[in-house]
Amino acid sequence: MFENCRVKAQSIDDFLARYYKPDRYTGRGAEYAAALLESHRQDFEHYGYDIISRHDSVTGQVVAYFKE
Repeated sequence: MFENCRVKAQSIDDFLARYYKPDRYTGRGAEYAAALLESHRQDFEHYGYDIISRHDSVTGQVVAYFKE
């Protein structure tokens, strides 16, 4: 479904660090960032991929990270 949005990352942590807008991720405080990361980890484990919306992505486009 999001194959055309695939980007490379080493892990979910790396995916969010590289592609999530800092002001919407770490810029909201450590507690918020930890909760967001955990939510993305759970989605990744459940679905086998995770996405960041175009509104939250530093690229301005939807990006997706898949299990290799």
